Amino acid sequence: MPTSLLHKALVGLAACAVAFFLTLGVIAVLPRAVQDTVPPGVLGGGVVVLGVTTARRFTRRAR
Repeated sequence: MPTSLLHKALVGLAACAVAFFLTLGVIAVLPRAVQDTVPPGVLGGGVVVLGVTTARRFTRRAR
């Protein structure tokens, strides 16, 4: 049964949200010294990469 574009978009959005919150959780448990030394752009980039990777994994078509 083919899935609709809206369903794929919602699954992708949910996957991005999960990746975002997981990354924030990992950042929260890092020592304060590490949090201060890592630039915010690196953390934001990590969130984007994890979100895109996770979304692609969940929205990939079955073969």
